[in-house]
Amino acid sequence: MAVKGYSRLQIGLHWIVAALIVVNLVFEDWIKAGWRAIENGGAPVYDAGALAHIGVGVAVLLLGLWRLSLRVARGVPDLPAGMTGPERLEAHLGHGLLYALMIGVPSIGLLAWFGASEDLAELHELGKPAFVVLILAHVGAALWHQFVKKDGLLQRMRRAG
Repeated sequence: MAVKGYSRLQIGLHWIVAALIVVNLVFEDWIKAGWRAIENGGAPVYDAGALAHIGVGVAVLLLGLWRLSLRVARGVPDLPAGMTGPERLEAHLGHGLLYALMIGVPSIGLLAWFGASEDLAELHELGKPAFVVLILAHVGAALWHQFVKKDGLLQRMRRAG
């Protein structure tokens, strides 16, 4: 049986994770003081900023895994019928990359922090521009579907089906 829409849980998790990602992107400086201590050969500083950044990152990781498990177990609604092959490929690739970032960026950040690895920290920092590009593409595509194609795709994240 085809899934008619996302569940309330899927929609809620989508918006919660989106908000958490934006928080850590906007307030990335929260963890910088703690990381400077590591770079200078000292122990990491667990101030409120570092704990907040780590906590939000762990939440993104866990909720991202939950979202992915729901996606696999429950399924997702079909893409709009009028989408071309390349548009479908872009949609699947974009979602796959977003899930990879939701899981990969916090995982690498945790490994960098607790392993005091500057190489992993640099890799973790590449997550920010990757997230920004993918988020802008994701939002742009949703708006394009809403206002240009007018195919109702955006409604799927507003109302459970």
